[in-house]
Amino acid sequence: LLKSGDGIVCMDDVYGGTNRYFRRIAAGLGVDVSFADCTKPELLKAALKPNTKLVWIETPTNPTMKVVDIKACSDLVHEHNKDIVVVVDNTFMSAYFQRPLALGADICMYSATKYMNGHSDVVMGMLSLNNEGLCERLRFLQNALGGVPSPFDCFLCNRGLKTLHLRMEQHFKNGMAAAKFLEADPRVERVIFPGNGIGHLLQPPNCKMNFFVAHFYYIYDLTEYF
Repeated sequence: LLKSGDGIVCMDDVYGGTNRYFRRIAAGLGVDVSFADCTKPELLKAALKPNTKLVWIETPTNPTMKVVDIKACSDLVHEHNKDIVVVVDNTFMSAYFQRPLALGADICMYSATKYMNGHSDVVMGMLSLNNEGLCERLRFLQNALGGVPSPFDCFLCNRGLKTLHLRMEQHFKNGMAAAKFLEADPRVERVIFPGNGIGHLLQPPNCKMNFFVAHFYYIYDLTEYF
């Protein structure tokens, strides 16, 4: 979607593969890449430039569980320039817990390898859009570049979607149990779990339910080993 000279503003804490792509590949192709803490809309606004064509948000982020208000950021970006494309990586929450398109995003991205498929037997990415023109541009790129999953992989992913609601509800319960267990352990310095008052972040706004992945800091004294 972008060419040399176009700008991207990316959330400052994103999945490692995303970070590497923007910093080492996209930037090397002439794309103007900058990073901003999108949990603070004023910092996102300050990062927007005349050449900005795309804003990339991940929420909650991997690995530090930062929570971004998708609606607030989408409204801010589109008020600044309606032609800027807002992309949300919704891998962690899945479509069951969070619907970025309903909150103003233009593109919703998933690593379907994770929760959407849910059976550890597919490597696949998914995009959902609510703009037909943008969808046609991406269909052309998919066809021209060959980013097409096999029919069997599509079958497997469709199979996984049938149990998405059951698995996500259980993931939440398991995540909550793990977070409570870690919070009670004196060897754990801090637990970050965006939900139900555990940890240091609030529930993601406009979500059906809280989160289900816990991030924690472990107190460990290495002096006895050295």
